[in-house]
Amino acid sequence: MISVIIPVYNSGKTLGAVIEQLIQQTSNDFEVVFVDDGSTDNSVEIIKSINLKNLNYQYIYQRNEGVSSARNKGISYAKGQYLMFVDPDDGIENNFIEKGIDLINDTDLGIMGFDEVDVSTGNVTIAHQWHQNRSMNFKSYLSNFSKLYNSELLFSLWNKVYRLDIVLDNQLTFSDIRMGEDFLFNMQYFDYIKKIKIDTEVTYHYLRYNDGTATTNFHGDEFLCNYQNQKYMINFLKKYSIYDESLVSLHWSLILGYRFADVRKLKRNNQSNYNIARQQYFQILHIYENEKLVKMKYLPLMRCLKYFVMKTKLNRIFI
Repeated sequence: MISVIIPVYNSGKTLGAVIEQLIQQTSNDFEVVFVDDGSTDNSVEIIKSINLKNLNYQYIYQRNEGVSSARNKGISYAKGQYLMFVDPDDGIENNFIEKGIDLINDTDLGIMGFDEVDVSTGNVTIAHQWHQNRSMNFKSYLSNFSKLYNSELLFSLWNKVYRLDIVLDNQLTFSDIRMGEDFLFNMQYFDYIKKIKIDTEVTYHYLRYNDGTATTNFHGDEFLCNYQNQKYMINFLKKYSIYDESLVSLHWSLILGYRFADVRKLKRNNQSNYNIARQQYFQILHIYENEKLVKMKYLPLMRCLKYFVMKTKLNRIFI
């Protein structure tokens, strides 16, 4: 049986849709573990109105502690042999569970395709899929790691099915970092797998909501979250002798690009935390200079030019 963990926090507007999609699943060999992370809206009423004849579920409540804590709590209550994760504001296909069961049979990790959908238009903006259905042993997985990483199939939780015993035996938990906790969990899980299965079919829809505001949310920990994830990945690559300078260069330059774009938006919108963000950006540049992880020879021409601007005094023109 699969335990589907759903962290819930003030999800009343979208929760009903995903519940209906769970009820419509082609397999019934699963339970749903709703972990209410201190919601103040009608989420609890929506969940408790579910007829147990239609959906096998547990409802767990905790004070607001964040999504990582909620997922950890859900894992501790899971009754299945396997785990899947769903966010309450996304969508799943009717064979989401069935595909997960097929993939995790006699393996340690199942990976499915997923897409990103613009909710305002209903259009798929991008689909993330492997090029063929395939089983891989760990050696083959390592040789394909860079390609899988670049396909963005390794980052998220919701396109995967996990073995609960691997999680519990190795005491794997979600970190309390504010963003990127899913990729960090995955990287830790990857250390304990011997075989994976990949299916090209898209069974999960990541829904993107545009709130219409031009304001940039700056929390101050964005780079730290990225840094922790990427350093863990670098250690993983080195541990298994698959370090890829091209992969690391491309993604570390992209991380700097995100932070650079944040500061530009804060400046353009004349937001109060612009100066703090700008100062932090220059501190980040010192880290880049010291660690020298980005090799410009591996960057495409336009990204190379942008990176040069971002790391030199030319950046003052823009920020």
